[in-house]
Amino acid sequence: MVDTIHRNLTGTSVHLANWPVGTPGSLEGATADTWDETLCEATTNLPPQDSRLENEMELVRELAETGRRIRIDAQRRQRLPCAEGFIVAGPNLEPYHDLLSEELNVETISLETDLDRFQQIALAVNFRALAPKAKGDVNAIANELKGNEDPEALLAEIKAGNCVIMGVTIEESDVEVRRTEREGFAAATVTLGEGEEAQHVSLVLDMQDTPGLLSKGLARDITRRIQSKRKDLNLEIEATIDVDVWMTNAPELFAVDQEWIAKETRASGIAFHSENAPEGTESFDVDGAHISYKVQSN
Repeated sequence: MVDTIHRNLTGTSVHLANWPVGTPGSLEGATADTWDETLCEATTNLPPQDSRLENEMELVRELAETGRRIRIDAQRRQRLPCAEGFIVAGPNLEPYHDLLSEELNVETISLETDLDRFQQIALAVNFRALAPKAKGDVNAIANELKGNEDPEALLAEIKAGNCVIMGVTIEESDVEVRRTEREGFAAATVTLGEGEEAQHVSLVLDMQDTPGLLSKGLARDITRRIQSKRKDLNLEIEATIDVDVWMTNAPELFAVDQEWIAKETRASGIAFHSENAPEGTESFDVDGAHISYKVQSN
């Protein structure tokens, strides 16, 4: 109601408004630049502006948006949950972990201080340094360096001066060290502010699938389709339905997730089938699985 009144008076949402200043009942001149804490305390019952809270929420919003971009880049659909998300560095955002878990669709959010835990090194060849001494063998040596299955151990050998390939001693200047995410993890860094006051906070998502996560993700996709069908049928919120679902090439849908689908869609009767669906059912594909469903009102 407050937001509706504010929109009618000003044309904008109260949630996006600046902290009010001036006399009671007047929002004129209320900008961040004219904030006067003593004036606000004298004329309203509002608490003082909490800049720390605003900064924390700005970071939370940035992390949520960053998490969505990570999912898109990894081609992971939004309804398929991740097991865990990690916030590396930055302020303590523990009070917002539940909010971020919901926004990012991860089971838990944890704090982490060591970004190296999620990274591995990759060695690239510095041809400008290597070519003069390797001569005609430079490409063969480069292939051996890039094809090494343990780049960390190889780098240790190079630093110790013990790496010799085709008679050529490989020095640190002959390679470039790059850091990438370990298999199964995806990360991005958020930067807020500029200069020495800039904050660099990394978000890491565990992208590894488990049968439980696949089951939850499938349940959410099925639920969305059934809810959409309820809307098409113009059903009342309290109306119950009967549902049949046919699944082929799909991951196992656990009993707890089957019950969750029934509860969320208000299905008084629901059946799951593994055979091919009969004609006349609606269907969709998700991550290689073919799902058909039929909804009937009671």
